[in-house]
Amino acid sequence: MGGGLAAQRCCETLRALGHAGPITIAGAEGSEPYDRPPLSKEGLAGAATEPRFRPRSWYAEHDVQLRLGAAAVRLRPGARTVELAGGERLRYDDLLVATGSRPVMLPALAGFANVQALRTRAQMRLGAALESARGADRVQELVLTDGSRIATDHVVVAVGVRPATEWLDASGLELRGIHTALPHVYAAGDVTGGGHWEAAARQGAGVARALLGLDPAPPAPPSFWSDQLGLRLQCVGEPAGAHATIAADAEGRGFEAVYHRDGRVSAVLLADRTPADLRAARRLLTPEPKLERSAA
Repeated sequence: MGGGLAAQRCCETLRALGHAGPITIAGAEGSEPYDRPPLSKEGLAGAATEPRFRPRSWYAEHDVQLRLGAAAVRLRPGARTVELAGGERLRYDDLLVATGSRPVMLPALAGFANVQALRTRAQMRLGAALESARGADRVQELVLTDGSRIATDHVVVAVGVRPATEWLDASGLELRGIHTALPHVYAAGDVTGGGHWEAAARQGAGVARALLGLDPAPPAPPSFWSDQLGLRLQCVGEPAGAHATIAADAEGRGFEAVYHRDGRVSAVLLADRTPADLRAARRLLTPEPKLERSAA
């Protein structure tokens, strides 16, 4: 259940590994699975972007049925069925729970028509929390804890997310990684409790391998990426507690930081680098090479 990155990667991996059985993606939204980060980056900046992972034709070509606008409301593991909004029940042989997460809304902003959740730098004020909101059906003014007031045309809420697991409450299912305590039920993506874009992709592919009875793929080093003010940051490995050697560009904002711990490369942080640089960084970490020591 769920139409995001984890579900998409699971389907792609199943088909790539030769699985020929029926696959259904059921999601609450009315569009094909799409990539969310561009919505608050290129899309927010007005750039033309197509966030869909695949065109509609891909699902027909790969025999993946899409059930769009079909939110899951209850899991019935004893009957191996998922109940959708409207009362329909889907039976499953194996189930991937990949319903993502929901934005956290501030109670003071609940019920206003001009409030939405989106990650953005707009309206950023540091060191002052929201105390209350004033208005009728639309927010007209925000009152901060430092006493200042901000007149508003529109309010954007960006205070994090929580896993979208309410529909699982009656099932007793606890999500910890891709495997669950229930037979034939798996989980991947934000619904498992957090993680980055690449974590959702790896988990989706990992569920596909588990469904086919294959051994897990070799573990990948932790990684993340983020676009900030037109600069792409990419990190592979674990930099905490390590010593960094930084090589910066003579011109521009790009740099590469290689982190060492106990004589080994533990992480690489890239800024404004190419995909080839990222692949080279991954090779440094798999396996972790020992640093050459000069003769005394």
